[in-house]
Amino acid sequence: MLADHGGRKHGIYSSRELRELIVYERARADRTGEKLSVVLCGMNGQSGSRRFVNRAIHSLSRSIRNTDHLGWYGRKCLAVVLPLTGYEGAKKFAQSLAEAPANGGENVTGHLEFSIHSYPDKWFESQSDSGSRPGGRDATLYFTRPVPRWKRALDIFGSAAGLIALSPLFALLAAYIRVVSPGPVIFRQKRVGLARREFTFFKFRTMHYRNEEEVHSHHAKDFIFFDKPMTKLDGIDPRIIKGGRILRKLAIDELPQLWNILKGDMSLVGPRPCIPYEADEYLQWHTDRFSILPGLTGLWQVSGKNKLTFQRMIRLDIEYSRRMSLLFDLWIILRTIPTVIGLGIEGTSRRLKLRKEQNEERREEEEGSGYHLGADSHAHAK
Repeated sequence: MLADHGGRKHGIYSSRELRELIVYERARADRTGEKLSVVLCGMNGQSGSRRFVNRAIHSLSRSIRNTDHLGWYGRKCLAVVLPLTGYEGAKKFAQSLAEAPANGGENVTGHLEFSIHSYPDKWFESQSDSGSRPGGRDATLYFTRPVPRWKRALDIFGSAAGLIALSPLFALLAAYIRVVSPGPVIFRQKRVGLARREFTFFKFRTMHYRNEEEVHSHHAKDFIFFDKPMTKLDGIDPRIIKGGRILRKLAIDELPQLWNILKGDMSLVGPRPCIPYEADEYLQWHTDRFSILPGLTGLWQVSGKNKLTFQRMIRLDIEYSRRMSLLFDLWIILRTIPTVIGLGIEGTSRRLKLRKEQNEERREEEEGSGYHLGADSHAHAK
């Protein structure tokens, strides 16, 4: 074994220390808006000797700046943390290591396998020219949090049970949507999930087929930039089919996402997955919500949902990611049903009140028109 993960070895950061350091540097980059890069330096099988490791560490230590950091990313992978450095700067650094002239022998760093990750633009994709993954895994550099086994077990059990129990309701909804609106029953859309990877997101279609997303795009930019409450356009959106507002208000249209959960794209509890054009507008610190699986429900949904501002939603998502536990997930799931019912009742009451006000205004206009008509007739008779 090349590294002692419980403490330092060869005088550089241990894996645990490196994790804490990267999390700290990322938080600092979020505050300042600066870039952060990490260059992974993988050691292949033929370079795994203790002598080679010592020489590689020595060469890397002499190549970095005083503000840079060197530590273990894995058993056979070193990492150089480059604060205030973008992708192009990190690429030049890696090239200088690969092409460094030998000093009294072979170029040790030339035998390393480099992979560049630059935050926030190229944090998840491995930029290794060879296409391999230094460290022997998909390097997300501690940006994402591992999915706990209890969470995946809860997701599989809950989604499978839900799909089976709700299958009669699914059949009825499919028939209804077919009758009221031509087109597919299921709406498919690209959404952004864990590690900012896109996946196909499923919903019951509640809008007319082949409608334009430009309306929602402008609305999304409005609540992101101006931090307004994230109210939906349902009340004024002409794209919604007959009965679609009820399905949306009670979140019935979201139930096909149980399949996304069973597949592993989503979880029962987590941040709502956003649309790619929304993610493109995010600030750096907003991207922390991509550190865990998106969810069917979450802390935001049971804390006020569309009454809250965009910034408040992001903060609740980040808070959940740090408090995530089995009991917390179960608490959110139990809170979801009464919350949805309450929102449905509130929405119905609001619509009834609005309809009553509209009827009263119409009645007053009709009575006013009748009065003026009568007065005109009386004057004409004179």
